[in-house]
Amino acid sequence: MNSFSILPGCPSSPVILHVPHASRTIPPQVRAQLLLDDAALDAELDEATDTDTDLIATLGADHARTHPWIVKNALSRLVVDPERFPDAAEPATVFGRGAVYTRACDGRRLRDEPFADTEGLLDEYFRPYARAVAELVTDRIVACGRAVIIDVHSYPERPSGFENPAAARPALCIGTDPLHTPDWLTSATRRAFLPLGEIAENTPYTGCYVPLNRYGHDERVSAVMVELRRDTYLPDDGRPGKQSVAQLGTCLAALIDTATEVGADV
Repeated sequence: MNSFSILPGCPSSPVILHVPHASRTIPPQVRAQLLLDDAALDAELDEATDTDTDLIATLGADHARTHPWIVKNALSRLVVDPERFPDAAEPATVFGRGAVYTRACDGRRLRDEPFADTEGLLDEYFRPYARAVAELVTDRIVACGRAVIIDVHSYPERPSGFENPAAARPALCIGTDPLHTPDWLTSATRRAFLPLGEIAENTPYTGCYVPLNRYGHDERVSAVMVELRRDTYLPDDGRPGKQSVAQLGTCLAALIDTATEVGADV
């Protein structure tokens, strides 16, 4: 199977919806590397997977006036996490949560440490994904003069074992970057998701996804991370609330519309 998909948008759209953590799929050869039994792995996937963010992204794209481009990771983040730095620069490595996880959410070993096939996984899954997103961003810059990445995530109501338990966990966390998140994009995200009520920036998570070849220097790439607390749309049974998901799709569409219409010189 393909490890990711890029769904074309309108040729005039600079907006890319990035959905990296919605899948639970783990190829058999990767499953064989994982130390958890099936029950523990299911629990880990429940906690680590950004359930139905792909559905929210699809609804947002369908409701937007100009259809954005969508990048979807077809594999679980337990295979590789495409949003991590692929080297020691990644802060989460200290928790065993770098590009290739060696620890579960509760700190248990997920893979052998040190893990011998890290480079193999990066070559097979991480680097092709990164190249494809970088090429799409370049394509949008050529076509539109800019690219706007909206990173679509969710997170559990209670902190995982490696997280700061004192950090605020609002209904919406907006992740920003000092260079790549202009004020208009932060404000537009707040306005679009105002119905959620409780909104904060960079808590409990920080930053947003920008391809490494443009990160930190190319202001033509704007980005913001949308982190939805899962209890805002997933009831206790873990199934999406139809009305809540529909509302989030409408909110996302409003953000897409603003990101599409605002010029690069704002």
